[in-house]
Amino acid sequence: MLGKLLKFELKHSARYVMTIYACAAALAAFMLVGLLTRVTFISIIGSIVLYFVGIIAVIMTLVAVIKNFYDTLYGKQGYLTFTLPAKSSSILFSKVLISFFWIIMSMILMAAIFVLIFLNAKKQADGTLDGIFVMIKDSGLLEMLPSGAMIVKLIVYMATLVLLNILVFVGFVYFSVTLANIRELQNHPKVYGFLIFFVLYSVSNSIGAKLTYSFPLSVNITADRVYIALSSMTGAENTLASFGIGGTIFMSAVAVVLLFLRAGLWKTRST
Repeated sequence: MLGKLLKFELKHSARYVMTIYACAAALAAFMLVGLLTRVTFISIIGSIVLYFVGIIAVIMTLVAVIKNFYDTLYGKQGYLTFTLPAKSSSILFSKVLISFFWIIMSMILMAAIFVLIFLNAKKQADGTLDGIFVMIKDSGLLEMLPSGAMIVKLIVYMATLVLLNILVFVGFVYFSVTLANIRELQNHPKVYGFLIFFVLYSVSNSIGAKLTYSFPLSVNITADRVYIALSSMTGAENTLASFGIGGTIFMSAVAVVLLFLRAGLWKTRST
């Protein structure tokens, strides 16, 4: 049943985000035409517009996640969702997974856009960047770069951090929208939803910020390794960089709790 729910959710939510992705693809093609035809004006304009489209794509995806959740539970399509022969937990889980999917896709799109813009800039520089790379190599700075194993660990750390932040966004938004649609608040659900999200996130983020610096758990980076230490980032010594992760863990835990509470509020939705 979960597979059917995921298919339904993906199909329904796609209409909210595919337009902006199609625009990004069209602009990328426009920029590539400029590269292939060596028309500088086209490639430069394409790069500038594509950059802003990438930012808009991420923002619109976040908005689409919220809108899809609201429409399929509390909007006109809500009655269809609640007629599905599935548990409320399965419906919620499918929405969380699809939200993760679209947000990650928007980030991948943004990364691809940056690569295209870089390649375009390299092409327009007509070898200038190659000269800069040669200078960097001759200066010995390349030897200071981290090893392949360290880079992999950093990528894993960054990917985990991104996933946890997506969880925080989804958990806080889903709970806020749900609470704003209980019978006592449903007269102005959008206003109450925004206020609930703002208060919850502000308070939790303030606590998380303090834990980031003071909680004895951090990721430390030295010249030859990346490791997790049972010490605060302010207490780290002999490191190139130190990142406290206590705040991230706290925010993620709050998000999970809010998702469970959101499931508990399921029965209080408007009928």
